[in-house]
Amino acid sequence: MKKGYRYGSAALIALVMSDGARAQTGAPVAPPEVPAGSVPDTAPVAPDAAPAAGAQEDAVADIVVTGIRQSLARAAEIKRQSVNVVDSIVAEDIGKLPDLTTASALQRVPGVQVVVGGNNEIVGARIRGLEDIVTTLNGREIFTGVGRGFSFQDLPAEALAGVDVYKSNSADRIEGGVAGGVNMRLRRALDFKELTLAGSARATYAKEAGSDDTINPAVSALIADRWTTGIGDVAAMLGLSYQRNEYARPIAWNDWTRSTNAAPTSTTPNLQAPTGFAAGTEFGHYERPQANVSLEWAPDTDTTLYVEGLFAGYRGNVLQARPTFRAFTGTSFTATAGDRCEDFGVGPDGYYAGNLRTPENPRGTGTVQNLCNATGYTVRGVEYYTATVANRARTDIFVAATGFNKTIGALTWNTDISYELSKNRNDSFRVDVGKRIAELIQERDVDHEVRAITPGNPMNDPAGLAFTNGMTEDINRSKGTLWAVMSDAKYDFDGVLDYVQAGVRVAKRVASFEQYLGGPPAPGGSFATPVAGAGLPSDLLISAPGVPQMNDGATYLQVDPDYLLDEGFKRQLRTLYRISPDRPGFDPTRDYDARERNYAGFLQARYALSLFGALSIDGLVGARLTRTDRRIVGAGRVIDPATSTSRVVVVDRTTSDTDLLPNASARVDFGGGLQSRFNYSQTLSRPSFSQLNPGLSYVVSYVNTIQNSGSGGNPDLRPQKADSFDASLEYYFGRSNYVSAVTFYRDITDRVVTGTEARTIDGLQYVISTPRNLGSATIKGVEVSGQLFLDFLPEGLDGIGVLGNFTVIDSEVTTPGDRLQGLSLLGVSKYNYNAGFVYEKYGVSARVIYTYRSQYYDADITNGLSLRPIDIPVGLNGIRAAGRLDFGLNYDLTDHITINVAGTNVTGQRTRSFESRPDFVREVRNDDTTYSARRTVQLLRWGAR
Repeated sequence: MKKGYRYGSAALIALVMSDGARAQTGAPVAPPEVPAGSVPDTAPVAPDAAPAAGAQEDAVADIVVTGIRQSLARAAEIKRQSVNVVDSIVAEDIGKLPDLTTASALQRVPGVQVVVGGNNEIVGARIRGLEDIVTTLNGREIFTGVGRGFSFQDLPAEALAGVDVYKSNSADRIEGGVAGGVNMRLRRALDFKELTLAGSARATYAKEAGSDDTINPAVSALIADRWTTGIGDVAAMLGLSYQRNEYARPIAWNDWTRSTNAAPTSTTPNLQAPTGFAAGTEFGHYERPQANVSLEWAPDTDTTLYVEGLFAGYRGNVLQARPTFRAFTGTSFTATAGDRCEDFGVGPDGYYAGNLRTPENPRGTGTVQNLCNATGYTVRGVEYYTATVANRARTDIFVAATGFNKTIGALTWNTDISYELSKNRNDSFRVDVGKRIAELIQERDVDHEVRAITPGNPMNDPAGLAFTNGMTEDINRSKGTLWAVMSDAKYDFDGVLDYVQAGVRVAKRVASFEQYLGGPPAPGGSFATPVAGAGLPSDLLISAPGVPQMNDGATYLQVDPDYLLDEGFKRQLRTLYRISPDRPGFDPTRDYDARERNYAGFLQARYALSLFGALSIDGLVGARLTRTDRRIVGAGRVIDPATSTSRVVVVDRTTSDTDLLPNASARVDFGGGLQSRFNYSQTLSRPSFSQLNPGLSYVVSYVNTIQNSGSGGNPDLRPQKADSFDASLEYYFGRSNYVSAVTFYRDITDRVVTGTEARTIDGLQYVISTPRNLGSATIKGVEVSGQLFLDFLPEGLDGIGVLGNFTVIDSEVTTPGDRLQGLSLLGVSKYNYNAGFVYEKYGVSARVIYTYRSQYYDADITNGLSLRPIDIPVGLNGIRAAGRLDFGLNYDLTDHITINVAGTNVTGQRTRSFESRPDFVREVRNDDTTYSARRTVQLLRWGAR
């Protein structure tokens, strides 16, 4: 073949992974290459009978599968061949979706649920409602900071060759995920056969971010080559990417509800109403630089040696402006009564009381009051303040690894040595300014349109503004490291016993965290020191982004957050607030150091046998033995009964746990594309270091509507465990079509949840958040998924495809006597689904997808201040059902240029929360809508070398 250059779309990464071939025939697509230190869980599939020569030629001539369809076909084949229950996304899928990050791409996977973060990005991932996920990168454990999990949004999608979501487990996989695991696959040098140059540039417009000319850029580049030399094949690859995003997310919410009988100036008693209204916008910008490198050497066909590395960074200026109105401080308060009246447990302060006074409990402090709901209120002469928060955040993740893969006859030996360093820092500074305003009119609507109006918008007038509440600094640093060595060997047999595999892993994890959180009250007390005349810059106050639910989006004044990022100005404020101007030191009650060593070994065997006709069965049987030794040192406060004062005491705890995790699976192939699989495995999730921290820390609130709060760890937490069962029936047909149904059941013990409890410390009451082992819970459900391309339609319409998945989950806390017994697990939606259309023809690749998640509860607020009826024994924070519509459109302008336009959340869906039941409206978060345009170019040099 003549040497030359070839151009194509950078989004079609499979193109370069298959030696530049854009076409696929009916042959199965090869599964992803498996990293060192592990073996594929994909079993060989018996090839179909070879077609006649003429038929084969016709297939090659007629069947051309590229782009989105190729990616979906590859994902289906990975699912089909895997012994485990696995769903995958391959590189073309991520590149062709309107998704910028791994987290946003994961929401398309059956059974995966996500949430929208403060900066309007998709964050987190829950597999079948559970967040306890072990995350690996090329088969190696990866984490962010001192946590167990990884922030998926911090790894740009451009860096990935694919993502595999494991919903069942096998002995060779690293333990640590009750819910399952996510393996992110980076591209590797030997994946490329020839010189490859690729690049892309994208511009994104975010609707909430501000002006029409705000464009968020993202660029990526990749270069790879492979050389055949006298010492074998040598390959190198370098990938780079960079994103910068400006964002804004407006929020409006009702404060805790309270009996109006406690409002000193109320003219409408016997109602339950929010004690205030608040709104605000989180805004700012963040950047994500990323680089990954791969060097591989194959001296012969049986040996590969490699060195690879990753850097993923995050730099963000996270700014907030939060106006808050204390409705019960007004000179007059008049509420509008609704038509629903119920009995509430009310304390002397008008807030929730669980300790009710009854004949059996004469010392109870609370009483039962019959209160009607307030649908809105008008308050005059009300206290108002705007909190300005400025946080400078930085995360750096470095991963380096080396190892080899060696085949000696029937023996395959893999060894991998890796190191990760993850550092995170946050410097947050808050100051509040406020005054009394003439009037606030608030509406509390059951349709979640929380709204408020302040006639004349006095928050935009600097006259009368003074410092209020306290100044708060939150300075924290975290650092985590991990050394790990993995080695395994697999010996192939020729018979019913297909292979036997054994391996070991030794890992050393170190984590440290330190923090200062606190600050002084306003100088002279709230509203005592005017902003004007305080000797601060004349341009200190600026206009904050408006919130649609407050004054119809009008701006208001806040302290310029850029000043709060400047250390010189912070010194001025500390002096004004009558404390040392120097940066405060870390608080020992918030610090901890952890050391953890993990030793694991596994043994498993794969069997495969033909029964009769086309019927065959294969599977795995094995077990993983793991031991963890841990030491964690923190500090807590204890009360001296002699003096009734608290003192700091260092707590040093050492714990160990040993677990045997068995697994067994079977896949039955009935022939003709029909198969079924059955999986059992025992899995575990270890508590995070922050949950294990033996320290206790707390903060005194300077705002009378905000409770004193604190948090403490629990060094006696046990790992969560689950017995997991999966069964599926799957049918694969045509060139890239399938339908699948999976049932699953998890029996969970020692699940960790964080609850609240009231504690009295130094005479003050605090609501302390503490993790605990819940006891037992179950989760079960069904996943149905499939995809179908309508090749039978007439020319032009035969490029249409439909795809979708639907998951129903039933979960329940089964711990006898627990306050959550009988309720569903926190964070679990009963239903979620994806439904979409794709079109691929004439150089066009298009996709429209709607993603839906039903209502769920995400927090236990039983001991919070907010009122709730006495017939609701447990207070929970709920999130209403929501769906998002996204689209992506690619068009090949030429053989070497592809353009893409995409949109996310184009219907403008919002996140809406409530307390205990939907008519107790809590919060509205305005999720952003984005539109982007991208151009990709790929240059391939190919030919004989």
